[in-house]
Amino acid sequence: MNILFTTNNNYLVHVFETIRSLETDNPGNHQIYIISNDVKDEDITKYKKFLMYEHHFEVINITDEDLKGAPISKRYPRVIYYRLFAAQLLPESIDKILYLDPDIIVKGNLDELYQMEMYDNLFVGSSNIKGFLLRFNQVKNGARKNYQYINTGVLLMNLKEMRKVIKSTDIYTFIKNKKYVLTLPDQDIINALYGNRIITVDALKYNLSDRAITLYNLKHRKKIDMHWVKENTIIIHYLGRNKPWKDNYRGILKPFYDQYRIH
Repeated sequence: MNILFTTNNNYLVHVFETIRSLETDNPGNHQIYIISNDVKDEDITKYKKFLMYEHHFEVINITDEDLKGAPISKRYPRVIYYRLFAAQLLPESIDKILYLDPDIIVKGNLDELYQMEMYDNLFVGSSNIKGFLLRFNQVKNGARKNYQYINTGVLLMNLKEMRKVIKSTDIYTFIKNKKYVLTLPDQDIINALYGNRIITVDALKYNLSDRAITLYNLKHRKKIDMHWVKENTIIIHYLGRNKPWKDNYRGILKPFYDQYRIH
């Protein structure tokens, strides 16, 4: 598989924790790309000893010049563009890649997701909002009612189609026009500009968070517990500030992270 991370050096340890988890049910040597502005090859070497397999790593370094013209501020950090421009930054020989945030644990086999037929769609992902919140974001972003809104922490990317469709000028213009209403910029951009070219998959299976468990359990008699997660979930995502490596973590999903923690 082709796997993509975007990160800085401070978060690199968590990238390798994600890779360690992926190896358990997805054995073999994978092609792993890291887009960053400060990760070096020697940093990768430092963490390779924690892995079971000899994956091939390629670091793609981004500079200010590479994103010349991009609206950048505290609210719109440079890193949001790494995923959006992945098709232009990665080698043209790659047609498909799975992007994972570095606060993810993979606890199952990814073949079903990775081998999905994407046709001319740009992304496969899952949404953690629906109903009123979905419609609110569509209106806020100027997206059509049938456009999907997905969490960008897990994205199967159709790079071949992305190269045809995604233009930096479109994204820069959208940000300038909507800069006062964007809340999660990359997710808002994908919703507004490309929301009709998305395939959605079950978030409880491919993007489960403690927040999603809490919301689900409030509405359903049959609750999500550790047994349910073990039987049904492929990807766990520690969203927001609730990270399992922090002392103030709250939730039931920490044991899955602890298996792969690099101390």
